[in-house]
Amino acid sequence: MEKERQVIDLISDNFHLHASKIPDLSNEMSLHSLPHIMYVDSGLSCDTFNIIYIHHPDLTKEELNQALDHFQSRNLDYCMWINKENLTSNIQILFNQLKIEKQASEVGMAMQFEHYQYIENVNHLSIRQVNDRESLKVYSRVIAENWSPTDQNVITYYSRTANHYLDPNNNIKLYIYYYEDQPVSCVELFPTNSETVGFYGFATLEAYRGKGIGTTLLTFALNRAKELGYKNAILQGTEDGLNIYKKFGFKDYTTYYEFV
Repeated sequence: MEKERQVIDLISDNFHLHASKIPDLSNEMSLHSLPHIMYVDSGLSCDTFNIIYIHHPDLTKEELNQALDHFQSRNLDYCMWINKENLTSNIQILFNQLKIEKQASEVGMAMQFEHYQYIENVNHLSIRQVNDRESLKVYSRVIAENWSPTDQNVITYYSRTANHYLDPNNNIKLYIYYYEDQPVSCVELFPTNSETVGFYGFATLEAYRGKGIGTTLLTFALNRAKELGYKNAILQGTEDGLNIYKKFGFKDYTTYYEFV
C-alpha cells in the first residue's frame, strides 16, 4: 500500500509540474498557488491550458471560489482536475453546491523501466525530434488539428512558449511521427526530475488512426526515456488506450476526473 501511494504521488507531482512549469516561465501567463489548489491562466480562452488542479483533500471553499472567480471574471474557459484520492465527500459537496459537474476521466498509470525491454521497430525511423521553431509549429498543428475546426489557441500557445519548450535546460522532448512525409502524430516527454518522466500529448490525426502509429510512437518514447536514464514513466490514459499501455508494462494506480 505504501509503494502504491508513492507511485500515486509520482503521478500527481508530474501532472502538477506539467500543468504549471511552462506557464510559470512565460510572461504572458500566470501561475497561482494556494495551499491545496493551484490554477494556471494561459491568457487564452482555452480549457486545454487554463487548468485548475486540486492537489490536496483539505481544499477550502474560499480557495475553490478564488480559482473559479479568476476565470469567470475574465470570461475564460478552463478545466478542473482532481484525482480520486483527493475527491473527498466534502469536496464533492462543494462541487454540488457550485453546480460543478464531472465531464471526463482518465486513468493515472505508471511503469518502472527495470521491467521494460527495448522494442525494435523500423518505423521508429519515421519519428523526428522537435528542435527549432519551425518543427515546433508543425508539432502544434498536429495537436490543433485533432479538433474540428483546428484549435488556433493551441498554435498560439506553442508559439508564445516556444523558447521554453526549446530550452535544453528544461529537458522537455517533443517528437513527431511522419507518415509518407506527412506529420500525423506526436508525443511529449516531460520530466519531474532525473528519475521520473511523463508522457503527454499522444495525438494521431483521425485519418491516420488504426495503422499502428500510436503504438510505434509509444514504444519509441519508452525506448528513448529508458536511454535517457529515467526509472519511472507515467501517463494519463483514456479508455481506448488502456490495453495498449498495459501491454507494454503500465499499471493503473488512480483515476483523474475532469470537472467543469
